Amino acid sequence: MEALTWLEIVYCSFVVVFSYAVRGSAGFGAVTIPLVALVLPMKIVVPVVTVLGICSSWTIVFRETRFIDMSELKRLLPYSVAGALGGLYLFNAFDAGALAHGLGALVVTYGSYALWQSVRPTGDWRLPRAMMLPVSGTVAGFVGTLFGAMAGMFYAIYLDARRLGKDEFRATMAATLFALGIIRGSGYIALGAFDREALIACAFALPLMAVGVVLGNHIHTNLSQTAFRRIVSVVLIASGLPLLLK
Repeated sequence: MEALTWLEIVYCSFVVVFSYAVRGSAGFGAVTIPLVALVLPMKIVVPVVTVLGICSSWTIVFRETRFIDMSELKRLLPYSVAGALGGLYLFNAFDAGALAHGLGALVVTYGSYALWQSVRPTGDWRLPRAMMLPVSGTVAGFVGTLFGAMAGMFYAIYLDARRLGKDEFRATMAATLFALGIIRGSGYIALGAFDREALIACAFALPLMAVGVVLGNHIHTNLSQTAFRRIVSVVLIASGLPLLLK
């Protein structure tokens, strides 16, 4: 990997602080990877963001352990492990360009869907209940491991269908993402993904993530939920298109 320019370093720093401030204040942090992947290879970005995700999820799990629905966690994890193993195989087999293109397609599709839902709500499309657990768990593990992002939305589909309370939903989501992060991180270590460049990036990004989380805990926004969803959707689409062309 070529050395980053100062402008690229400032850009990456801003993205990490911004995305984890958003995650801390609104529970959404999916913009990290597509935005950082514009200047860094996916093979570095994915393992680094996995470490950041483990740490940020732990801050919620540590404070809200009593709200975790352990029965749901136990149901999701076996399918997530199966999906993660498939994701690890493809992560090792694909080159960085193919991963970037795949992530670009994923975020543009999801961003377009989220934007359409915010403009003309039609109700969420749902799988039959019997299929929701295995499909949501497996796809979350696969997508989360291959791209290091977007696993949360698949878990959210399942947990929302289970009608958990707000505290239980947030804590169980964080615990599931924390567990998936540990699984993914172990796999990346086994594949040798945490090379010198990835470790340097982790050391650089962790303090920035902490700043973002602290800011997020103190942000009070006047944006409506609808306006917020539209802004995030546009950011996802805008960040996904360059990845498709990369």
